[in-house]
Amino acid sequence: MQLSTHKTDGGIALTVRLPDGIAKAPVIILCHGFCGIQEILLPAFAEAFANAGYVAVTFDYRGFGASDGERGRLVPAMQIDDILAVTQWVKALPEADSSRIGLWGTSFGGCHVLGAAANNPDIKCVVSQLAFADGEEIVTGKMSADEKQAFIATLSKMAEKKQASGKEMLVAITRVLNDEESKAFFEHNKVLYPAMDIKIPFLTVRETLQYKPQDNAARVDCPVLVVVAGADTVNPPEQGIALYDAVASTQKALHVEPGAKHYDMYAGPHFDSIIAHQIAWFNERL
Repeated sequence: MQLSTHKTDGGIALTVRLPDGIAKAPVIILCHGFCGIQEILLPAFAEAFANAGYVAVTFDYRGFGASDGERGRLVPAMQIDDILAVTQWVKALPEADSSRIGLWGTSFGGCHVLGAAANNPDIKCVVSQLAFADGEEIVTGKMSADEKQAFIATLSKMAEKKQASGKEMLVAITRVLNDEESKAFFEHNKVLYPAMDIKIPFLTVRETLQYKPQDNAARVDCPVLVVVAGADTVNPPEQGIALYDAVASTQKALHVEPGAKHYDMYAGPHFDSIIAHQIAWFNERL
C-alpha cells in the first residue's frame, strides 16, 4: 500500500492510499463524523479497503484538520459540497477507475454520503454507518415539549442576533454534544490530536436540528448498505433503521451489529465484523 497527501484547489486536505499491484482501482471516499479529522477513526477502515484492492481516500472537511476555511464552521450542505469536490478531484487521479467510485461515511459523515449520492451518477455505491434520519429528534428527542419549544426559540434568537450583528457565540465542541460517550471521546482525543481542540459556533446545534438526512436518502437510487450499532446511545438504532427505510434504492441492505455502542465500531471484534460486511458489499456492488 502506498500513502500520499494532497490538497485540492479549494484547499481540502486529502490522504490517498493506493492498493499494491493494481494499475487502476475502484475508489472509496471515506467521510468522517461530527467535528472529526481524518487521522482519527478512519485509518483502520481506509487501510482495510486499500488492502482489499481499493483506492481509499480520506479528507478533512473545510475548516477542520489540515483543510483551509473558517475554523469550526459546520454546515451539512457545505460538507456535502466538500464530498462532491473530493469526488471530482478523485476522478482525475491516474490510479483511480473514475467509473467506480463509492462513498463510505460514519456518524455525521454517514448522513452526508446520502446527500452526496442523491441523484449523482458519479456515485455507484454507498455505505452509511452510525448515522441518523432526523436531526431534530437527535437534538431534542429527550426534551419535554416545553423544553423543546424554549430551546428552539433560543436558537432562533441567536440566529437573528448573528444576522443583525455578525457576532455569534463560539464554544468548545463538548458544549454542543448531548451524550456522555461523545463528550468523553472528544475530551480524550483533543489531547492526543490538538487539531481537534477548537471552538465551534453554538448555532451548529441549529444546523443539526434542521438536518433531515432521510430526505436525501429518498433521492438515492444507487446500492446502499446501512450499518447500525445495536446499543448506540449517540445515534440510536431506530434512527439508523429509519434512515434505511427512507433510502429509495431497491438495492439496499441493513446490518445491525448486536451489542455494539457507537464507538465500539472502530476497533476490536465489532470492527472486524462490520469491515467484513462492508468489503463484501463493495466487492459485489462497486
